[in-house]
Amino acid sequence: MLQSPTSAAGAAAQTIGLMLADSRLPSGGHVSSSGLEPALMAGMGRDQVEEYMLVRARTAALTDAGAAVVIRHGLLEAGQNESGQSSAELLTRTERAWAARTPSRAARQIASELGRGLLRLATSLWPDAAILRQLGTAPSRPVVMGAVAAHAQLEAEELVRLVVYDDAAAAAAALLKLDPGDPAEAMILVLQTCASVEDRVAGVAALTEPSDIPSSAAVQMEDWIEHHAHTTRRLFRA
Repeated sequence: MLQSPTSAAGAAAQTIGLMLADSRLPSGGHVSSSGLEPALMAGMGRDQVEEYMLVRARTAALTDAGAAVVIRHGLLEAGQNESGQSSAELLTRTERAWAARTPSRAARQIASELGRGLLRLATSLWPDAAILRQLGTAPSRPVVMGAVAAHAQLEAEELVRLVVYDDAAAAAAALLKLDPGDPAEAMILVLQTCASVEDRVAGVAALTEPSDIPSSAAVQMEDWIEHHAHTTRRLFRA
């Protein structure tokens, strides 16, 4: 008889990266369209989806990636220095810096819900991971991604690519439900979106301070998400 697994200890960092990028990951990510449903409901046309994804990659996605990288760096450094107090301070400062760069309260709320879902899964996979126990009860998804990356020893550049891909893939999957078309075209959009920020990957991966997290906000997208939170006829939370 097979025994139930108790943890995912020993998995390679690259394997964990693939798992985190998998849309089938049971962490609740299916409730997010990366803001695409709010945009389409507000009147944005299908022919503008490509531009939307490119803009979002250089704004919200890189902000999330920057926060994740800073958390990864700080937790790894704190672990080497055995300084729990500095970890708590880092988490607070990074959450505040990320929130300041994410004006929409609704966007912050869904990020917190997605963060809880990912943290719940991560603590089930790695119940003995001290890094994960430092995150509190309502961390944002970028913060949890950074903590998981630190625990798994995922490289910073791969973490940046993972966050950008995750955001773009969510939008592409949502597009196929909201305005069905050729799935291959949706995947092309994902690859184009990721390629469009490749020149920024190394710079974002080198960040170590919350104050350096990218702060290029797309105000119209944030406004769409905020209005979407008050609608009832929708498929996605945001």
